[in-house]
Amino acid sequence: MADKLIDLVNFLFSKNAGPYLITFDVLFKDDTSYERGRRSGVFTKERLAAIYNVQPARILSIYQYDAARAIKFTMIRDVSSGDFGDPTVFGSQQWPPLIEVEIP
Repeated sequence: MADKLIDLVNFLFSKNAGPYLITFDVLFKDDTSYERGRRSGVFTKERLAAIYNVQPARILSIYQYDAARAIKFTMIRDVSSGDFGDPTVFGSQQWPPLIEVEIP
């Protein structure tokens, strides 16, 4: 049975990691949810790139931090923070595409 990612997490957010990067933090509710997320295959460069409609090379890193039940990934921004066409100067509104992701 699959659940939506939003139902398995306590926090799901994004923020600037410098003018050219956005970092995403996914903090799971409990150990079982974290293990499901970790093993789901969702947190790969290819899958995250597909979710965000970018090339996989734009996903720079993916980290799993077991002690915090967290998965963190960093993506290169479309444009520099604050440049013309930047939809969110602080990178804080980039996490919503993750809400509907299904975790088996």
